[in-house]
Amino acid sequence: MKSHHLRAWLKLAEMGSIRAAARSLGLSQAAITKAIKELEEDLGAALVVRSSRGVVLTESGKALTLRARLADIQLQIARQDIQLLQGGKHGRVRVGVTPMTTMTILAMVIRRFRQILPDAELGFFEGLLPTVLPGLRRGDIDFAVILIDPAYVSSEFVFEPLMEMSYMVMGRKDHPLRAATVWNDLVDKEWLMNIAPGSHNQRFLAALDANGYKRPRHIIESDAFGVMWNLTMRSDALIVCPCAMLETSYAPDISRIAVDVPIPTSTLGILSLAALPLSFAAAKLADEFRREIAHASALHTG
Repeated sequence: MKSHHLRAWLKLAEMGSIRAAARSLGLSQAAITKAIKELEEDLGAALVVRSSRGVVLTESGKALTLRARLADIQLQIARQDIQLLQGGKHGRVRVGVTPMTTMTILAMVIRRFRQILPDAELGFFEGLLPTVLPGLRRGDIDFAVILIDPAYVSSEFVFEPLMEMSYMVMGRKDHPLRAATVWNDLVDKEWLMNIAPGSHNQRFLAALDANGYKRPRHIIESDAFGVMWNLTMRSDALIVCPCAMLETSYAPDISRIAVDVPIPTSTLGILSLAALPLSFAAAKLADEFRREIAHASALHTG
């Protein structure tokens, strides 16, 4: 596979038609068609099915797209690293971050990273599980600082555990049930949860089942922290969140409701795609996350 094959294929997969891919790359339709034909001959498999509406990727075409995208990202990373080694100061890093990380250590991480690569392009995105896994697979993010059960991580990814975190039931500061200690008092209330596979809420519900407790009757699903936080502050809805929330600037607005139920812990760590080593810039940023999480962990245990 040559570089022009890679570009043509990825653009075709993105645009869905030979005409659109050719226009985007500034090439003729014949050039795109030739590149795809050469790929099919080289691989010995049909990659697309052509129709009047464009092209549809075959299963072989979908498999090629995943690998080609990773290869393209690898080339981009190599280009960035070589430029840095030649004295350039630019790099590009995209990271998924859990809301708890955003509220605690992110500002210090950025400050320290800027001392190393002051001109690097940075992007941070909400690092809840439903967003992180597809983003890593597509190469949209380099790594994620995430709360997860390590047992959920497949061989497709590499997870570096850094800190264990416990959880609590939380409501607004003047919640009418803030002094409750019995789980049955909360079962009929409104709950806000992200119950994606592997999430702490899903494992919390499983723990309730395993220990003979009733599940909440009313659950509003959301994968956005902002939605859950604002509804919690403006209603009697309840959430399960890290106990570390009590050490943030949000603490005066919340109440920990100490009910008698088991809540599984999660591990805070760095998640990345096994097939894609970090760029120089991404590795440096990951180092700063490690440093700040280790510092926070030492303060917590001390």
